[in-house]
Amino acid sequence: MANKCRIPVRKDLSKYYIKTTDGGNYIPFVYLPRTQSDKDYKQTLSLPSYWACGDMTRTSQKYPVFSWSVDTRYSSREGGWENNLTADYEYVYELITGAISEDAVNGHKFIRLRNRNFITEDNKVNIMIVKGDGLKFFEKIPPLDDKTKENFAHFALESAEILARDYPPQMRDLVISWHAGAFISATVAIMVMDILYGNGTFKELSPREKITSNLIMFCDVLPTP
Repeated sequence: MANKCRIPVRKDLSKYYIKTTDGGNYIPFVYLPRTQSDKDYKQTLSLPSYWACGDMTRTSQKYPVFSWSVDTRYSSREGGWENNLTADYEYVYELITGAISEDAVNGHKFIRLRNRNFITEDNKVNIMIVKGDGLKFFEKIPPLDDKTKENFAHFALESAEILARDYPPQMRDLVISWHAGAFISATVAIMVMDILYGNGTFKELSPREKITSNLIMFCDVLPTP
């Protein structure tokens, strides 16, 4: 599992923190559009995307609901972490427990779930749900051994340093830390999936399966079949 494969990267990232008045802190993201400056440049190498968003966890403060997900090209979910809302899983929980119906009050919840393809047009749940505690579930999965992590550490650092060149010098510690730490759980994980799908170990995903690929919601009740 991807969340058991992170490489520990020890860098002091405190200089990137923005502190809030309530005592918390966060690192902000700013996305800037990019355009190609050399109009005559023609790309000669086309590689598959090894981008991954995750691992993402969402924990409800209202219900016994927890979710884990990683978005890759093997899933059809869009928007990454920005579009992965805790409320989405709370809405699913309310639906399967019968707490809401499609009326004027809760209609927006059904619209949201259909927009994400989390439910079908006839309100059938479209994502994988496990009855039980998510944290206890992942505790049963052993972590990746340190020797394997060490074998990949050089490649992780090399890949992160190449990526960091696209960013201003003052951002490079942050980029290297995040990218190298997630190298196995993201880049290598997708390479492994390429092998497993390519050699037939895994069957090609259907459009419906891509909705919930690498996404699990945990709660205390299962939807009606």
